[in-house]
Amino acid sequence: MNPVFEIGLPELSASDLEQLTEECETAITQHIFDKIPKKSISELTVTCILDFDKTLEFEVQLDLEQEYDTGHSLDDILEEASRFGTEWLEKRLAEMKTQ
Repeated sequence: MNPVFEIGLPELSASDLEQLTEECETAITQHIFDKIPKKSISELTVTCILDFDKTLEFEVQLDLEQEYDTGHSLDDILEEASRFGTEWLEKRLAEMKTQ
């Protein structure tokens, strides 16, 4: 279960949510590529889900398979990538709020 943060939110349209989702997926993907060699990855799926009703709910779904072992713990990398995505989103929302 992800922790709940009270940061206050900027006004968010459906278009804003879609753009944030795409940008977050790109940022997480790049973060993973920074941790392990891209050529070792046979499959990588990064899905961010943002749902905004009265609160903003955020979920990161990750699937990573390697062509060969690089000596990295994939579980640790995926956990770190998920945290990175949450931190990235918090920072981006804070920036949007000040604009």
